[in-house]
Amino acid sequence: MSHERTSLTAKKIARFMVLIDAVPRFAGLLPADAATTAEAILRASGAVAQRHIDMMRAPWTQRFYEIAEAWTARGQLVWFGLRKRWMADAVEEAIAAGATQLLVVGAGFDPLAAIIARRHPEVTCVEIDAPATAAPKREGVRGAGFARTNLHLCAADLSERSLGEVLHETPWRSDAQSVVVAEGLLMYLDVKDVKAFFRAIHEHTGAGSRVAFSYVDGDDAGRPHLGTLDWLIRTSLRLAGERMRWGIRPERLRAFVEEAGFFVGEQVDGAALQKEVLAPLGLPEEPVAAYEYLAMVERAKARE
Repeated sequence: MSHERTSLTAKKIARFMVLIDAVPRFAGLLPADAATTAEAILRASGAVAQRHIDMMRAPWTQRFYEIAEAWTARGQLVWFGLRKRWMADAVEEAIAAGATQLLVVGAGFDPLAAIIARRHPEVTCVEIDAPATAAPKREGVRGAGFARTNLHLCAADLSERSLGEVLHETPWRSDAQSVVVAEGLLMYLDVKDVKAFFRAIHEHTGAGSRVAFSYVDGDDAGRPHLGTLDWLIRTSLRLAGERMRWGIRPERLRAFVEEAGFFVGEQVDGAALQKEVLAPLGLPEEPVAAYEYLAMVERAKARE
């Protein structure tokens, strides 16, 4: 993944949140305040032209995406909304269970940390992303009026600096129960870096801490495989300079994270979220094109 320019994927996902919010039948899909907060941050960041943000609420844009999905796979847009909803719920559940810190790695223009910092002033919220993305994000948060004393945005390339070194520059406590979010991140890393990520999280979080993340399926060699959307998504990401590198079969995740001292608390796919989220919204038959899995793993508590 290129760190020399603002992430194209980060900008795309933020704009997709605005688009989802503009589709009437998706009302209630995204976490509360997520779309408006993301839009305000994106507008104030200067990373995306205002007209490109405005167009996401235009009826013709909604129609365009419906046609595009009809030619590829219906339900790609709704999957982004489901993923955002699940991540936000996982964080709230972790805080309710005692987490006093939130770390979002590879945050992009996601509004989660800003929302949690505002909603839970007692929770220390830290974001880390590459400087080319973190810098405009910081300007966006400040310009939109979302800056808080408990919200810390760190511009750092974790391929050049250790996680501990970056966290040391914030009020982060390595012994505190925490929740970490790695949404749309791990599939862009080599397997050795994914393993290093979990080891570093284990080292810098307290017992009972949780990690909520997304991952993609993979073959026996750990190469990512995205089902029917494999060629389309991997080609578009490769052209954007953001190539996927790692995937793992769901049944192998437990052993993988156990090596770093975690156990799997939950794994969900598109079908599960269709029942849990879309059905209550009156959309039980809404197609979901989920090319990822979502997982929450927990750091084992110390034995007494």
